[in-house]
Amino acid sequence: MFSQRTTFYPHRRNNDGSFDSICLTCFATHANARTEPELLEHDKTHICEPATISQRALYRRVLEAKGR
Repeated sequence: MFSQRTTFYPHRRNNDGSFDSICLTCFATHANARTEPELLEHDKTHICEPATISQRALYRRVLEAKGR
């Protein structure tokens, strides 16, 4: 059986009326646009950067070491 994973990018409306697109894999806000349809092109071409994910893990460990 073939399993195809569909990526979903929720869009968030900002106070200034623009929209952000959020990747649910790397949890990055990977695009910002004036209109929501503009984000669809960014969603199609987004590639997660492993450095972003690892930097967050490192930052969390630093905070835990400091007792925060």
